[in-house]
Amino acid sequence: MKSTYGQRLEQALTTSGKDRQQLADDIGISVQAVSQVLLGKTKALTAENSARAAKFLGVDSFWLATGAGSLASTKEEADQTWPFSVSREEYEQLSSAQKSGLDRIVSEYTRASLERKDEWGTPRQEGLISSGKRKTHSG
Repeated sequence: MKSTYGQRLEQALTTSGKDRQQLADDIGISVQAVSQVLLGKTKALTAENSARAAKFLGVDSFWLATGAGSLASTKEEADQTWPFSVSREEYEQLSSAQKSGLDRIVSEYTRASLERKDEWGTPRQEGLISSGKRKTHSG
């Protein structure tokens, strides 16, 4: 028998080790809305929220939406796509506000680097931060 969307969402929550409140907070809906889906009182999340939920829970969005395919790739494969030196687990400990701030910082840095076409993080000759040495004027 084919599983329901709510059953797949419950499986994704269990597999990810996350709870309803964390999911609700991440995708910007009420925990009651998540519960309604899990209980089968609402058929599914919106397409956009379903995609966000799949990303947050680390599962395949097509599987979550349809039940076809597999729940997710292996943890090792998922970790290989994580581009930062901080682990995904450490990142997940940040608050929503901290994640939003970090996203803004990375976005601005990326845009600025692309505009300058620089060496991606190599400090410019004049540097970004003052060396602390000040020129003195003799009068």
